[in-house]
Amino acid sequence: KADGKAWTWGRNYEGQLGDNTVALRSSPVPVVGNHSFIKICAGYYHSLGLKSNGEVWSWGKNTEGQLGDDTIINKSSPILVIGSHSFVDIAVGDDYSFALKADGKAWAWGDASYYGKLGDGTDTNKSSPVPVIGNHSFIKITSNNRHSLALKANGEAWAWGYNGQGRL
Repeated sequence: KADGKAWTWGRNYEGQLGDNTVALRSSPVPVVGNHSFIKICAGYYHSLGLKSNGEVWSWGKNTEGQLGDDTIINKSSPILVIGSHSFVDIAVGDDYSFALKADGKAWAWGDASYYGKLGDGTDTNKSSPVPVIGNHSFIKITSNNRHSLALKANGEAWAWGYNGQGRL
């Protein structure tokens, strides 16, 4: 809504609606808490919300650490991504998450099991944010199933993760 309140509906087996339940919803329900988001992103079973102060909040499935709270426990209501980060953009993949800082540095957390899709140089899951390697400065980042893309101010597009069917 215009006031930044998020409303969700649909499947909710992992708490991905953020209404403090795991009940299916056929009509909109508010995300719990007194949150005002400037952007919302949804993965397969988790969601992220970005606030104007740079905080990222997450909820839903967390078996791969995709909520960024240094646990692998599902949450049915929003929790703050750990670390003293201030982000300006967010993106989600199927079971992993990204955030972009004002300096263009990208950070990632969650499932890394498909060919380094977090961009940190490993195939190891992370339950808290880690920097994407390479000293890059991006202006936009997006993710999909098993790969990610980022755009630099000079128009260069960068990609990492799974390269099946030439995705990268």
